[in-house]
Amino acid sequence: MKTQKKKMTENLINLITGEKKFLININFQMQFMFSLILISIISMSIIYLANEYFFQSYMHKGEVLNLSPDHPFFLMIQEQKSFMAKVYFIVAGSISALACLWGLFYSHKIAGPLYRLNKYFEDAAVSGAPLEKKVFFREDDFFQEVPESINRYIDGVNAKQNLGLKEENKRNVA
Repeated sequence: MKTQKKKMTENLINLITGEKKFLININFQMQFMFSLILISIISMSIIYLANEYFFQSYMHKGEVLNLSPDHPFFLMIQEQKSFMAKVYFIVAGSISALACLWGLFYSHKIAGPLYRLNKYFEDAAVSGAPLEKKVFFREDDFFQEVPESINRYIDGVNAKQNLGLKEENKRNVA
């Protein structure tokens, strides 16, 4: 049931984004998006509570002035409070949705390179062949320095192996 729900969510996101596989590392990306949504909910809750405090303080001022409960002052406060609640829920929903989408795209730029790196080394481990193929990340991915350093390492190891083979050939010839 849980995996079906994850698969449905993944398919929905893939349908929206039009990309074949956007959730690469589901656990990491979902935790990332959840933390962003949690931050937005906490922030919006603080704003909501501040708004409530603001309107309550005005209600209290009306009571201190001994205004009757049906006084236009209280009616105006109730109208404004109702309007602000609607605005709050629209803004909170929008911010949460944007945080979720932003988290998905942002986490993809992190999970994608790690997926590629993992796949590269898994393929190398299965084939058992020396590392010759270069590692590349997409242009907009994070950690562009990682494939550069891995490629320098591979070049260095290959150069040492080639040097060792040349020296061994010289010894065999002599």
